[in-house]
Amino acid sequence: MNGTLQNHTSELSMTAVKYNAETVLEAGHNSSSTGEKEKDSDKQVTVASEAVPTHTEDVNMLHSPENSGSNTSTETPKELQDQTNLLPMKQLFIVFSGLSAAMFCSMLNQTIVATILPVLGSVFNDADISSWVGTAYLLTCTACQPLYGRLTDIFGRKSILLGSLGIFLFGSILSGVSRTMIMLIVSRKSMYHSILCIVLTFCDLGAIAGIGGGGIVTIVSIVVSDVVSLQERGKYQGITGVVVAIGNALGPLIGGLFSKGGLWRWCFYINIPLSAVAMVVVAVALPLKKVHGDPMEKIKKIDGWGCLISFAASVAILLPISWAGTRYAWTSAAVLAPLIIGVALIGLFMFVEFKVARLPLIPLHMFKNSHVSVCIINSFLTGFMTFVNLYYLPQFYQVARGDSALQSGILILPLILSQIVTSFTSGFLVSKWSCYRINLVLGFGLWTIASGLFTTVTPTTSSRSLVGYQILTGLGSGQTLQTTLVAIQAAVPRSEMAVVTGARNYLRMMGSTLAVAASAAIVNNIVRANLESHEFSQSIVSEIIADPTKINSMSLSGTEKEDALNAYAKGVETTYYMMTALAGIQFFLCIFFVKDYSLKRDDDEKQKEAAKSWLKERRNPKRKSEEGDQAMNTVSTEAEAKWEAGDKA
Repeated sequence: MNGTLQNHTSELSMTAVKYNAETVLEAGHNSSSTGEKEKDSDKQVTVASEAVPTHTEDVNMLHSPENSGSNTSTETPKELQDQTNLLPMKQLFIVFSGLSAAMFCSMLNQTIVATILPVLGSVFNDADISSWVGTAYLLTCTACQPLYGRLTDIFGRKSILLGSLGIFLFGSILSGVSRTMIMLIVSRKSMYHSILCIVLTFCDLGAIAGIGGGGIVTIVSIVVSDVVSLQERGKYQGITGVVVAIGNALGPLIGGLFSKGGLWRWCFYINIPLSAVAMVVVAVALPLKKVHGDPMEKIKKIDGWGCLISFAASVAILLPISWAGTRYAWTSAAVLAPLIIGVALIGLFMFVEFKVARLPLIPLHMFKNSHVSVCIINSFLTGFMTFVNLYYLPQFYQVARGDSALQSGILILPLILSQIVTSFTSGFLVSKWSCYRINLVLGFGLWTIASGLFTTVTPTTSSRSLVGYQILTGLGSGQTLQTTLVAIQAAVPRSEMAVVTGARNYLRMMGSTLAVAASAAIVNNIVRANLESHEFSQSIVSEIIADPTKINSMSLSGTEKEDALNAYAKGVETTYYMMTALAGIQFFLCIFFVKDYSLKRDDDEKQKEAAKSWLKERRNPKRKSEEGDQAMNTVSTEAEAKWEAGDKA
């Protein structure tokens, strides 16, 4: 493999040198006003030596024009404007506070409605309609994420982030106030009104907020990467991981409090002040560079077909999986038909991205690097495993111990708190040591052990053991959730940082959305088989599968209740066998395929100085900002030229 790669690299050497020379001369032309073109051109070749990853063969595979298989990869650096803007600490603190508030809104909204679904079901007098609150939000939040990475490249980070916050704010208001009309529609029983009800419910109950929430998740990660250097990124992405964990943890607790007090509308209204504060901070304090160019030309760059196909594929896959095992059987046409269509659309999407799109939503040539591919797989699986824990641990406490939803939310705090601490400390260690591979290997190793321990859990397992298993899980997962993002970004140039971040977040969210349905299928099948082996009636079996928490309130004898609890515990045990296997696979993938790319780039100091100059010019309206923009773009051009040249310069 290495010999083939070297031969292929040597064949492309002349093409690469020619391309690098053109990049260098173009950069030199920008500084022709100094009268020192030759000197500047020589300087372009030697600048930013540490901006090149340590594994140059993979970089050549990523960025060589002929090896990409598409005519898009070589156009990307030329057509897109670099938006790196490293901020001084004082301003970074203000900006990061606003970004954290925005991320908290989106994460809180993912979990806060889970505990109020029974309340909404009683309000609408239809539990099926109420389930659309969570489904619609997760569906649009997931499906829209690939688009945002490329939109920020074309139209700029700040404008798209403000737009996402605005959509999220509008969707939250609509979810809080637009209930009377839908209640009237639900009360009508004709087919016309039923269809209209579903459409309006989908748009009203979370879908609009999901469009904005998906943008917030991706763009915040991108902006953090713009305003801090790669070496410092682990620290701040670790803090972002803390915000994510807190939002996911507080969601069920706040939702439970609001539902008990009859204030369920405030589960949506709470987003209004938080997102408004985030919008003000972003609008005032975030000084990202504007992306210049003709608006119509920008619109032409959008991968329209890719957007439509990716959204349709996401809906076709996620919707039937959310139905499977609850509304319809896995083998029913209502589940299988859209799944087959979704798989076909994924193939069509890959063709469009590879051969048709001018600026693809997901440049497929990135996946030729095994490091990037493994990190993307890890992101998908960590999203999957995280949501299995967040879903089944509270449910286990409710079923096996008879705790309330609020109590079960409190009882999983050891997992959340240990994950918060580990995410924070691991981010600082990544920045300090300038390496991330050890965090991923150690994290997935601990997660494998913890998942294995959860396979031993029974209804009589002590609380001390459950707390210990949770802490071990948090110590493992906390080291992986945000570290994978740093690992991916370290392996790609700045011109592809936004799209690879969007792809990573999309697949992570896809894993989260699939987690509950896939694990529920495993648990339900195991529970059904065990209950039927103990000769439970079909009505009792169906009732327990629909809601396992009813085991504690059903009229069962002592032996029957024990058998039912053991059947449920067996289902959870099987799920954690799957979790152990997934964590173990990621552990070995990180050992053999993840590499420690350099986190130090020589142009970071130049970027910081250029950003300071640009900020001073912005504060002084009498001075022109073109000089600051030119200085920052020159530094970016130098870094990209060196990156593309690899070690051939």
